[in-house]
Amino acid sequence: MYRIRKQFRFSMAHQLYSCFSECCKNAIHGHEYVLEVFFESKELNKDGMIIDFGEVKFLMDDYVDSWDHALVMPGSFPEEYLNSLKKFNKKIKIVNYNPSAECMCKDMYQEFKKHIPQTCKVRLHETTTGYAEYFE
Repeated sequence: MYRIRKQFRFSMAHQLYSCFSECCKNAIHGHEYVLEVFFESKELNKDGMIIDFGEVKFLMDDYVDSWDHALVMPGSFPEEYLNSLKKFNKKIKIVNYNPSAECMCKDMYQEFKKHIPQTCKVRLHETTTGYAEYFE
């Protein structure tokens, strides 16, 4: 079995509707994220690769960029609150889950898997000391 990893970096803000930490729940806050995407295959392509790193970037750069400098908010917040944020934020992403590292990681895995079938795992570092992983 062969395995490779491609890394992306982006900055993003979010607000959680549920968590242990009151400061994370009650305030929009941001992180410098490191996204690691792993690909695996039993066989290599004609070029001796699972997939070319440049092809991964070509296929997924716009998707990763959609998270960069975005404000990610759960759709469960009151509509008037979300609408007020939309007035002042050009890049807002409303999701149907609590935007924890774990939930975003699963979302990202599913999107990568849809475009690159060899995707086997996604790791999302939210801080220098903590990350979430999703794989099937």
